[in-house]
Amino acid sequence: MSKSYQLKEVTDFGHFHAVLKEVYRGNKQYLFPLQRDIESILSAKNNAYDGTNLKLWIVLEEGKRAVGRIAAFIDRERNKELELPVGGLGFFESIEDDQVAELLFDAAEGWLRSEGMHAVDGPINFGERDKFWGLLTRGWYRPVYQETYNPPYYQRMFEDRNYLPHEQCLTMRGIVSKFPSEKLAGIAASLKEKYGIYTKQIDKNNLPSAANDFAEAYNASFNHWPYFKPMKGEDILPTFKEMKPIMDPHLTSLAYSKDHRPIGISGLIPDINCFMDGVDGKLDWKGLPRFLYRLKFQKKPRNCKGVAFGIVKDFQRLGVFPLMVDAMYQSGNQHNANTYKYVDLATIRGHNEVMVRTCQKMSTIIHRAHIAYRKGLVDGASWEPFAMIDLSEVEMGVYGKK
Repeated sequence: MSKSYQLKEVTDFGHFHAVLKEVYRGNKQYLFPLQRDIESILSAKNNAYDGTNLKLWIVLEEGKRAVGRIAAFIDRERNKELELPVGGLGFFESIEDDQVAELLFDAAEGWLRSEGMHAVDGPINFGERDKFWGLLTRGWYRPVYQETYNPPYYQRMFEDRNYLPHEQCLTMRGIVSKFPSEKLAGIAASLKEKYGIYTKQIDKNNLPSAANDFAEAYNASFNHWPYFKPMKGEDILPTFKEMKPIMDPHLTSLAYSKDHRPIGISGLIPDINCFMDGVDGKLDWKGLPRFLYRLKFQKKPRNCKGVAFGIVKDFQRLGVFPLMVDAMYQSGNQHNANTYKYVDLATIRGHNEVMVRTCQKMSTIIHRAHIAYRKGLVDGASWEPFAMIDLSEVEMGVYGKK
């Protein structure tokens, strides 16, 4: 007897979150994303939301059990800079049933088409490109904080709907204690002497100043990239304040020219997923004490995640990134090497050859790979996908097993 599925548009998150328990039941790798993170993206808390550019749907089995979900959205500000009107879909989840996936895709694509979109990118984040970006296609291990994790069958579901690979998003992993410290120290000393470039850590007691410098360096680093969206210090400050309780200044480095202009950013945070077992995405009265206890007292394993990297174009290829990495490595009598085992440099674009090669020189390897797909929604929609690198040597990992 075939099952009965019903598509339902929703404005609350009860069933939307509940889908995860159906999809990942028994998966020993999976860690639920923080519900508050998802809700801040898919609501008026998100600066990209204008009241009309976001829709959420779920699929119910027999009118009760939530077995699928999807979000569709339009970043209208970014679209002003694009020749091709592109919408987005993300936070797609489905049990392994093509009927469920079809209902979700039909709803998202249909709405985006009705809003005048000629193509759709997915799965992506609604907003900044530093989290929840792409479909996991290689490297099934425990996800790091704000990184997409999904069953392997999702790839077939997307490709069966004529979604084409558009952009690679890489997570590069290194062992902190094995960074080439002597080589980095030599590069750093030479750069300081030759160009007068220096670094500072983010001061947790002066976050507005750090946010302004971060924004200036970020804008000058990425203003030549597609999808660039300039930011002000006031845009970044709320994120800095939110991260303050877990921020480790030893994991931050801002580079400055000899005339004190911000020219580089390198920021990492402790990977809080190391402490999230059993929390189920909820830092409530039950989950929060468990998380805070582990954060304070759990010694191992502790890993860190890179969340922001950029170098102003005129200063690229000089060694600014190694300079910032060396500053973080030496900070606090090599605090980081003594505290963290792995560093995961997330959301590195495969087409950013300079960054990929620079990370590889830091003794990191490609550990996980995500793909953001694109699909045309109207006849004649055309675009050029980003250049992609060969990932055939990247280990697949084993889905669901620790």
